[in-house]
Amino acid sequence: MLFPLPYITHTHTHHTLSKETSRFQYQAGKDLEQCQRQADEVTEIMLNNFDKVLERDGKLSELEQRSDQLLNMSSAFSKTTKTLAQKKRWENIRWRIYLGLVVGGGLLIILIVLLVIFLPQRSEGSSGPQAQDSGAASGPGD
Repeated sequence: MLFPLPYITHTHTHHTLSKETSRFQYQAGKDLEQCQRQADEVTEIMLNNFDKVLERDGKLSELEQRSDQLLNMSSAFSKTTKTLAQKKRWENIRWRIYLGLVVGGGLLIILIVLLVIFLPQRSEGSSGPQAQDSGAASGPGD
């Protein structure tokens, strides 16, 4: 009877081992399933992040194009303002020259009018005494 006892122990050990293996397999399957879910979540998060990176890259490219356009427009604006400022400067100089010519011409006209008014009076006054001097000089010499 000693023989059946180890058999029972062996059967009992086998049955206990089988239960432990089942429980271990069940736990391993559960852990594997949990790891798979976590891996799927991480994959989904990574794909979302990748999509966001691509979207940001597109937006950055668009911003870069806009900034290049603004840079070109500002350069053109700067050139236009410099050209316009130079044009206005020459126009201002031209108007100052015209104003100087008008003022100078006006002063010249006033000077000529004053000379015409005052110069003949002095000429008439000075020609009278010259006639007297010449008459006096010719009288005694006669």
